[in-house]
Amino acid sequence: MSRLPPLPLPPARGARTARFVASLAFMVMVVGIVSRHLDLISSGTMYTAVGTGLLLGLVALGVLAMTIRDVWQEGRGGADSAFGTLLLIVAAFSPLIGAAVAYVAYPAIDSVSTDTDDPPAAPADFSQVVLPVDLRAAPNEAAALQEDAYPDLTTQATDLSTVEAYALARQTIDDLGWDIRLAEEPDTEAASGRIEAEARSLVLGTQEDVVVRIRPGDSGSRIDIRSMSRVAMPDLGENARHVGDFIARFGEVSRRQAAN
Repeated sequence: MSRLPPLPLPPARGARTARFVASLAFMVMVVGIVSRHLDLISSGTMYTAVGTGLLLGLVALGVLAMTIRDVWQEGRGGADSAFGTLLLIVAAFSPLIGAAVAYVAYPAIDSVSTDTDDPPAAPADFSQVVLPVDLRAAPNEAAALQEDAYPDLTTQATDLSTVEAYALARQTIDDLGWDIRLAEEPDTEAASGRIEAEARSLVLGTQEDVVVRIRPGDSGSRIDIRSMSRVAMPDLGENARHVGDFIARFGEVSRRQAAN
């Protein structure tokens, strides 16, 4: 009497569920970040979306573990689906992975100034969201950490008058696409000027406050830039990027002006 062929193994458990939850996690993450860049939602709502995406990613990872167990130990089908789901989970975790890498690569500070001894004053309405866990370096260590990490971010001296330097600084901010909140033009060439602007982080689109201070120098004027995070956490290099972008673009604007 011949035996019946063995029944085929059922597909691995949870493969479809893991793929669905992972896709949802990725979509929530992307929609939240893109909506923040387009000013459709607030930063708080964006952080909620990112947190929700990470939570869904953990759920998907848990279900995927069961799928991988069935594939590995019992030889069930679903390996290709499991690999695709794993890629989606990694994509959903990308902000967290990027933040972890940046936390190691950049100093744990939330403000950068070209003058660490006498930084430009913060805007009058500036406030920070305080988190339950403070990952920043001690305040008395921040200046040394900045100088070690960003030695090129120093006060910019120019032979322009404060009035001329102010005009170029304002043009620089316009070129960078920052939103000007306050503009105090020098009354005379011996007076000081100040510009307060709002810049955006590159990935999440959150706001940082930037202050540009123009003061008379020995033979011209001195320009200082300060960028500050609105959340009391390590800035992952964003404030230094804003200050560096201003310095580089100001140089370009100055050369363009001199050539005309």
